[in-house]
Amino acid sequence: MSTDRASSIALTLFGLNRAGKILYATVFVLAVPALVAWTVWLPRLRFSDADERLFKAARHGDGAAVEQALAAGADVNAASPIDGKTALFRAAVFGRAPAVRTLLEHGADSEARGSDGRSALEIVTEARHHEKDAAVAASLDLVMVVLREKAPR
Repeated sequence: MSTDRASSIALTLFGLNRAGKILYATVFVLAVPALVAWTVWLPRLRFSDADERLFKAARHGDGAAVEQALAAGADVNAASPIDGKTALFRAAVFGRAPAVRTLLEHGADSEARGSDGRSALEIVTEARHHEKDAAVAASLDLVMVVLREKAPR
């Protein structure tokens, strides 16, 4: 009798009998909504519309829009659910030194690291190393100066 029970449990675990098929169908039906919630809904709850406006303003170097987004409740250190980088990274990599300065004045963490483990200064330094356009290189140089000024000693 114990071998019948063991084989029944094995068949269920491998999904080879009716109970196993029901088990795996239930797990699948519950797993899909849980996965969608984890990957789609939860990041949106953590990353507000004001944060999105802050990222866009930082990327475009629009200081007034950065101020407006922060006044509207954007978190200056909100990390993107995609890459873990903050608005400071966006402004820095696009060479927007005034926006970088504004973000730092509002408490942006210059030592924050993205999901790749690098800080904004490290990313800008690497981008500057590879940049061939003199105007872009000059803007990245300004960003590096601003980031080094505000870096903790």
